[in-house]
Amino acid sequence: MHLRTLSIENFRAIESIDVEFTERVNVVVGPNAVGKTTILEAIRLPKAVLAPRTQNESAQALISMGAVSPHNPQQLIAEAIARDPLKPVIIRCGYQLNADEIATVADGQQQLVTRLIRSRLNDNLSPANFAAFLSSQAGQSTLQEASKEIAQGLERLQAMRGICRLDLLIDFRSSQISTPDPTGAAIIAFLDERLSPEETKFSYFPADRALPRGEQPIQLGIQDAVQQLEAHNSQPQSKYNRLKNTIFNAIVGSESGRNAIRENFERIFSGVLKGRELVGAGVNQYGLLTINVRDLESGRVFDIDAMSSGEKGLILTFLLIERTLANGGVALLDEPELHLNPAVCKDILAFMVDAYAIRKDLQVILCSHSPEILAGTFGREECALFHLVSGTLLSRVRRSDGEAVAEALRQLGTSESEGLLYKATIFVEGEHDVELLELGFGSILRQHKLKDLGGRTEVEKQIRQLQEAEKSGVTLTPRYFIFDKDDVPTNLESSSNIKVLQWDRRCLENYLIDVDILTTLLKDTDIVRTPIASEGELSRLLKQLALGHLDDAVVKEVYDGMAYENPGRRPRETSGKTFEEVSAILYGRLEQISQQISGLHQRDWQVKFVRMCEARKAELLPLWDAEWKERCDGKRLFRELQQNISMKIPMRSFKRRIMERMRGVPTTDNWRAIEGLLKQLIA
Repeated sequence: MHLRTLSIENFRAIESIDVEFTERVNVVVGPNAVGKTTILEAIRLPKAVLAPRTQNESAQALISMGAVSPHNPQQLIAEAIARDPLKPVIIRCGYQLNADEIATVADGQQQLVTRLIRSRLNDNLSPANFAAFLSSQAGQSTLQEASKEIAQGLERLQAMRGICRLDLLIDFRSSQISTPDPTGAAIIAFLDERLSPEETKFSYFPADRALPRGEQPIQLGIQDAVQQLEAHNSQPQSKYNRLKNTIFNAIVGSESGRNAIRENFERIFSGVLKGRELVGAGVNQYGLLTINVRDLESGRVFDIDAMSSGEKGLILTFLLIERTLANGGVALLDEPELHLNPAVCKDILAFMVDAYAIRKDLQVILCSHSPEILAGTFGREECALFHLVSGTLLSRVRRSDGEAVAEALRQLGTSESEGLLYKATIFVEGEHDVELLELGFGSILRQHKLKDLGGRTEVEKQIRQLQEAEKSGVTLTPRYFIFDKDDVPTNLESSSNIKVLQWDRRCLENYLIDVDILTTLLKDTDIVRTPIASEGELSRLLKQLALGHLDDAVVKEVYDGMAYENPGRRPRETSGKTFEEVSAILYGRLEQISQQISGLHQRDWQVKFVRMCEARKAELLPLWDAEWKERCDGKRLFRELQQNISMKIPMRSFKRRIMERMRGVPTTDNWRAIEGLLKQLIA
């Protein structure tokens, strides 16, 4: 029984998606809070409501999702599960049954009839009362109708080549929960109910893990059977309270159970949590149940409670997959990498495929934020990668990037895989820009990855290469670039997924030049050794320092305007050429330089240069006098400020405090200016 197709409409973060899963391992990635867990919950809900394993599974699942109140379970809460409360929630699941399961269903036709009738009556009817009902005229009529429905359902199953429908419709206006194919629900439930309480065809492993420490009550028999059934799907979070219970049940149950537990521990410790071995289980001298593990490198023996929460969660997950999931079942895993080192995460996917999915014919649907798990999907034919872009788009990712695109991304310090984990990757130029933007605009950029790109020249080459690949039809995840204005306006233009923004001030630090905020901070004795006297004094100091940058700007502009040839070698001109060809190119440039500087006299040139600089400064000074906050070198200004005012804290911390003040209530004009540019970029 594997989930073949899934359609979701109006369920939580999902507006409308359709997807076809593969039969082995399906990995769903996407930005944070985009709706990955919602997909798992959407798969879980029809199973719990339409094909429950326990009497209370439907109610427990709806309560856990907030769809009903435990005090009034008849009243549906639309806002908890519907994206639009005025529209119905529709979840359609198509399960592919294998040949053995189809044969089992055909042989159990009479049991299916009984189950269908019971599902429409009060499930608390005793066997005697149920038999009395079937013996009545109304019961006989119901039996005939149910037999006809099941027969038609089996014919439909054969016609659809083993696809069994489990479709759920929740209409909040009428408060009705229904399915267009009740026989499909009966078939799915029948296949699951045939198994022992500890086994299931369907198990959900949520990300909300609360692993208990210390002594836990161990139950055997009927009480534990009820908890086992509920842990599969109706109360899946209870799995994580049952680590020791699961192990002791297997050990106490039978010799085969003890051997299976030891084999599974060996499989886990040799596959992912390497360097450990199971010593044994028992009661220590203090009367406490213990499960001892040995570290092979140090020889130290310790209780399993001493392992990290991530390790215990991984052990429990794989123990339960082995012990509770029947062959041909479905496992839903939400973020199995939680609390684990990346070195462990990189082995999880391959281990899951080899040790469990293939061997037990399991289908795994897994949501993850781990780059290591994501990267592992490309190397395995058994794995399919799906990218949840938004509430309306879930697409399969295929390994089709060209080598040129991969190399361009590598030189940018990123990869196409990383782009799937976020709405977009944003590259910034300043050394503190990543930290400042995350601090000041975390709510806007929470689904984006910010990275420092370093120098600009090589980056612009990679941007052009990516945009050329995009024009040729290569699908790229969004990447945005924010450049300082400096003195070099970029000539790059944004494309669909490769966007470019240049600050309208020299750099991000120029937006931090807020005299009111700076005065408040520089009067704080926790920040400076000698507080600033007044706002006017600080404003004069900042303007004086900023206007000192004008001379450098003028010198650069005037000298660059003289357009002297650069003698440096240009690789694009000489690459692949012979020595003779290169020598001709380089000599031609030197000859051009010689012609430019021939006839120059030092004194005349200096006088002319000074005159040009003074004239240009006179032109720019009124503009700088009015716009010094925008035109000066913000990074340099803060360094010079630190030299003039003795600070007790590092400049990095000082900039953070400015940004914290800027984003306060009310926000400042400079903060709103940055916000407007960022929103325009990521729109």
